[in-house]
Amino acid sequence: MNSDKKKLYIFAAVYFVVFLLVCFVQNKTTQIHALAVFSVVSAVSIRYFIKKRSIYSLPKKQVALILTAFAICSVALYFISGIKFGYYKVAVSYSSLWLYVIPIVAIIIGTETTRSIFIAQKNKLITIIAYAICVAIDVLVLTKVQVFSNFENFMDTLGLVVLPCISANFLYHHISQKFGAIAVVPYKLILFVYPYIFAIRPQFSNALLAFAKIIIPIGIYLIISLVYKTKSKVTAKTKRRFDVAFTSIATILAISFVMLISGVFQYKILVIATESMTGAIDKGDAVIYETYDEQTLKAEDVIVFNKDNALIVHRIVEINNINGEIRYYTKGDANDSVDSGYITDVQIVGIIKLKIKYMGYPSLWVRSLFT
Repeated sequence: MNSDKKKLYIFAAVYFVVFLLVCFVQNKTTQIHALAVFSVVSAVSIRYFIKKRSIYSLPKKQVALILTAFAICSVALYFISGIKFGYYKVAVSYSSLWLYVIPIVAIIIGTETTRSIFIAQKNKLITIIAYAICVAIDVLVLTKVQVFSNFENFMDTLGLVVLPCISANFLYHHISQKFGAIAVVPYKLILFVYPYIFAIRPQFSNALLAFAKIIIPIGIYLIISLVYKTKSKVTAKTKRRFDVAFTSIATILAISFVMLISGVFQYKILVIATESMTGAIDKGDAVIYETYDEQTLKAEDVIVFNKDNALIVHRIVEINNINGEIRYYTKGDANDSVDSGYITDVQIVGIIKLKIKYMGYPSLWVRSLFT
C-alpha cells in the first residue's frame, strides 16, 4: 500500500469517527454548529492532505445552472400547490439566520467539497463510506423531531427525510463525480435553506411530498445523464433498454403506492392491527378501500369507519332508518357481539374492496417498537 492510499484510509477513518462523535450531540442547535465546524475542517484538511483530483467535464457551470433551475422550479411548484391544498403559517425568526442558515451553508459547502475529493480517488470503499456519511449528515440537518419518540415521528422521518436523502445523494454523487462540487452546492443550498425563509407552507399531503422528494432527484439524474452522457465506442443497447424498463416499472409502482397512501385519491390502503375480523381479514393484512361518498351500503358490506378517533374495519350487520337518520350497526367477524351503539354516514370513511395478505406486517413490527 503506497503512502497516498495510507493517507486516504487514515483520513477516511478519522472522518468517520469524528462524525460519529458529532451524532451523539444531544442539543439540535449545538449539533448543527458542530456539523458545520466538522464539515469545514474536513474540507480544508482533505484539500491539504489528499492531492488527487478529478478532471471534471467542461459544462460544469452549465449543469450547475440547470440544477439551480430545477431547485427553484421544485420550490415554486411546492408553494403553488397551496392554491389547491391551502396554506398554514410557521414561525420564522431572524435569529434562525445565525443559528441555522449560516451553519447549514457551511455544512453543504464543506460536505460537497469533501465528497468530490473522496470520489476522485476512485476507491469503491471510500466512495461507499463518503456516500453513507453524506446521507447521514443530510438526515441530521433535516431532522427536526425526536425520531424515536413515537411511531408517527419515525415514519414521517423515514418518508420525508431518510428515503429522500438516500435518493438525493445518489444524484449528488453522480453530479459530483462528473461535474464537481460546484454543480451540486447551489441546488442543495436552495432546498435546505428555503424552509428558514418563508413563513407559510402548503398543506401538502406527506405521502405526496415524500414521493416528490424521492422521485425528483431520480428524474434529474436521468435527464442529466441523457443530456451529458459520456461518449463510448460500444453502446450497450440491452443495458439501456433494461434501465428504461426498470425505471418505468419502478415509477409506475411508486405512483400507484402513493395514490393509495395519500389522502388525495379515491382508493387508499390501511393495515389491519387487530384480530376482530379474523377469518375474512387477518391481523397483518392490508386492505384497499374506496373513499365513502354516499354510495349505497347494504348489510354484509365491510367498511372503514371512525369511532373514538380510531379507524375500525368491521362488517355492517344491520341498517335502520330512524326519523330520516340512517343508522349502521357493525360487528367484527371474530367478535361475540355486535359493536356498542351505531354509526352514521358522517363516520364512514370507506368501503373495503381488496385484501392483501401479510402486507401490513412490516408496519406492525415497526409500530411495535414504539409501544
